[in-house]
Amino acid sequence: MSHTFPLAIISDEVSQDLQRVIAFAREFKLDGIEVRSLLGRAFKDLTKADVREIGSGLNEAGLKIAGCASPVFKCDILQPAEVAKHMDLFKRSVESAVAWNCDLVRVFTFHRKNTPSTSDDLKRAAEHFPKLLDAIKGTNVRIGVENEYTTMVGNGQELVDFFKLVDSPHMGVVWDPCNVVFMPGKSDPIANDYPMVADRVIHVHVKDAKWQDGKPPEHCAELGKGAVNFPGLFSQLQQRKYSSWVSLETHWRSAALSAETQHLPAGHGFSANAEPASRVCMATLKKLLCAR
Repeated sequence: MSHTFPLAIISDEVSQDLQRVIAFAREFKLDGIEVRSLLGRAFKDLTKADVREIGSGLNEAGLKIAGCASPVFKCDILQPAEVAKHMDLFKRSVESAVAWNCDLVRVFTFHRKNTPSTSDDLKRAAEHFPKLLDAIKGTNVRIGVENEYTTMVGNGQELVDFFKLVDSPHMGVVWDPCNVVFMPGKSDPIANDYPMVADRVIHVHVKDAKWQDGKPPEHCAELGKGAVNFPGLFSQLQQRKYSSWVSLETHWRSAALSAETQHLPAGHGFSANAEPASRVCMATLKKLLCAR
C-alpha cells in the first residue's frame, strides 16, 4: 500500500548547504523540506535575505516547505525577557512562513519544571498561547505544538491536558513519538500515546531511540533499530486518512551528538556527518512505508 502523505526531511539533518539539501530531496524523491537551521545559521538567525534565497532555491527545485521548525518557547518560562524574545521570534517565523507559502510554525511549551508536568505548569504555559494565536490572524499559518521531553509537554497525556487549557482550529500537534521514549515510564508511543492525540496531529516527525539498561536513552538510534513501531504508526495514519507531512528528523550519527547539540540543533556542528546517517534512515523510512 502506498502512503498518502507528503515526505520531507529537516534541512540540517542533511547539510547547511541549500543545494546539498535540494540534491538529497531530489534523489529520494521527497516532496519538500522542513526548514530548521540552514546556510550556517539557526532558524532564529535567518535573515530576510536568507528567507528569499531559501524560498527561491526550493521553488526552482519544485520543492515545498513543509514547516518552519522554530525553537519558539524552548526557553525558561520564569525569564520574562527570554519569553519576550521568543514572542518576537514567533512573529518573524510567521513572516517567513507567509513568504514561503508554508502553513506551519512549530513551537514548544517551555523548559520542563516537573515530571509529569503539574496542572499549574501547563496553565502557565498555556497562558502565553493566545498571543501566538493573535500573531497568526489574517494568515493561513497554523501553530504546531511539538511534544518534547525537555519541555512541559512531552507525551500524549500532557498534550491532552495542555489542549484542554488552550484550543483553536489554528493549533495542532507536531507528533514526535520518539520523544515519548525519552520520558520516564516506558510508555509505548504508538499503542498508548498516539491514540490520545491522533485527531489533533497535523505534522509528524520520524526518529528512533530505545531504553538501555532500564534507563531512558541518551541518544537517538538508527531508524528501525529503536523502540518506535513506525509501521504501526504509518498504518494508523493511513487508516485515519492523514494527508499532512511526515518529516525525517534523523538525529542519529555514527559519532553520537552531544546532549546540548541534540537538544538545540543548529549550524555546521549539528550537520557534520548528518548526510550519511540521513541516507541510511531515509532509505529505511521509504522501505517501511512500502512494506505495509
